[in-house]
Amino acid sequence: MIWAIYVSDKPHSRINFPIGMSNGVWGVHDTKKDSISKVKVGDIVSFVYSISWLKAEGKPPRGFSRVSKENVHNFRGVVQQLITGKVTRSYYSSEAEVWPDDKYPHRFDFEIIERHEGGVYFGDEFFHNDFVEAVRYSACTQGSITPVSNIEQLTEIKVVEDNEEVSEEHSGHEGKPIWRLHKSRERDSKLVRKKKEEALKNAGKLECEVCQMDFEKTYGAIGYGFAECHHVNPLAFRNENEETKLKELAILCANCHRMIHRQKPWMSISELRKVYNEQNN
Repeated sequence: MIWAIYVSDKPHSRINFPIGMSNGVWGVHDTKKDSISKVKVGDIVSFVYSISWLKAEGKPPRGFSRVSKENVHNFRGVVQQLITGKVTRSYYSSEAEVWPDDKYPHRFDFEIIERHEGGVYFGDEFFHNDFVEAVRYSACTQGSITPVSNIEQLTEIKVVEDNEEVSEEHSGHEGKPIWRLHKSRERDSKLVRKKKEEALKNAGKLECEVCQMDFEKTYGAIGYGFAECHHVNPLAFRNENEETKLKELAILCANCHRMIHRQKPWMSISELRKVYNEQNN
């Protein structure tokens, strides 16, 4: 079973949350006993700490962070921390002091297995919709331990984009023009060119920062100067025309660029490089 717990940024939470994380124990008061009593050894629990609406998205929904189930798509923004643990002791009751305002006798123990800090983009663009819904419900019920429906593995929490595959056994009609009105983020082609020029000047080649693919070395003259640029910080959540520095761009081959975007939240360059090296050594 996977459980989700939302923790607000209220004054008492700022004190209690790090204490709980460092001691590997979480508790609730009497009114939430029912929400914790089914937690068992081996279960996975994800703590989502303090979500903030992003200015780039305009005005926050009324009453944010509490939104209705019908508007779960509005439960999005940046969370300060996302910490996942594995339960090591099932539900129990104890009066032993853990927190300064110790009003949380209904508890379980856990060990941290994954930690993301410093701001994590959150919403159904980045995480499985059922996980987002469980976190939303926990937020609306002041931190209830909430089961995540339809998810059994930790890896399922993260959204993975589907590959576009074409079966030879089927055919269809394509090509009809469709007009769409949508919002996009402006990209500066000059900045990308400067990034490539910087890489060529410093290294004499455009080499993927993950797999070291060099298009010129592989394809000859036709590959000279070819590579893709990855924005380390997503443009989708920016305010109007914020400055992008060259160090915030990464040179990638098309394959590695696609792999970074396939898992959400995006892997960092170093994380994908580690995966690549483990698979190829």
